[in-house]
Amino acid sequence: MAFTSYTYQVFLSFRGEDTRKNFTDHLYSTLSKAGIVTFRDDNSIQRGENIELEIEKAIQESQMSVVVLSKDYASSTWCLDELVMIMDRKRTAGHIVLPVFYDVDPSQVGEQTGNYAEAFAKHQDHFQDDMERVEKWKATLKEVAYLGGMVLQDRHESQFIGDIVEEVGKRLDSTVLLAPYIAWHRYRLLVKKTKMIVYILYIICISIFVGLFLYKFICTWIFLQSEFDRHLKGDQYDRVIWKIGNGPSRAGTEQDFVRELLRSTGTKKNIDMGIKIMCSLVLAFCLS
Repeated sequence: MAFTSYTYQVFLSFRGEDTRKNFTDHLYSTLSKAGIVTFRDDNSIQRGENIELEIEKAIQESQMSVVVLSKDYASSTWCLDELVMIMDRKRTAGHIVLPVFYDVDPSQVGEQTGNYAEAFAKHQDHFQDDMERVEKWKATLKEVAYLGGMVLQDRHESQFIGDIVEEVGKRLDSTVLLAPYIAWHRYRLLVKKTKMIVYILYIICISIFVGLFLYKFICTWIFLQSEFDRHLKGDQYDRVIWKIGNGPSRAGTEQDFVRELLRSTGTKKNIDMGIKIMCSLVLAFCLS
């Protein structure tokens, strides 16, 4: 069947009570924005119509189905019957099926464990006269679980939905149609990663700056300390400190320090003495 003969590109199968107002609604909206014509039962079926026949017709008129398998999907007999129709269509007409495992593990779906086991325990009690139908549901779930679909795991829903839409485009071979959307989706991911890289580089630069500042400060301090020790030795140091500490006030400490330093070491009007005076001023400032 040619692409132009399809009414819909995607048939969306889901359990309404689980995901209708959150995940599936966002998925449907994103598919529509990407230009993918999607069938969703609550939007596409008019009141008064035979729902079962309309669903079967919609599946036949869709190029592929996206099946959102949630925790309580198996508790709905309607969903299970719908899934049987989808998989029958796959076997007879090459219908494309993309399972989406939303907060459920594929093995849980295929082996019917956890919530799925509880659901089938109720089905077996309720359909004791129609166990063939129950077994067909089980076999269909096992078949769809091993098709190879998409699993939410620890991803954010927005990213997961974007990946689903991109995968739908690949399976429909609609890359030209989806190119703008895929480019935008990849751009958003690139921007997100770029922001993270810029933030990390910012932290690294700040760390380097602080490290260089501390290194320069320590080197300067060591240099000043060595100059101080070199020019003030023994009783000279004691005399200068005593002079400063026993003055009438802290005011003028720097001037007193320099004056006493010059008197103790002798004044030499040369470049070396200028360096000594500058070092002494800095050290006097630190001591005050």
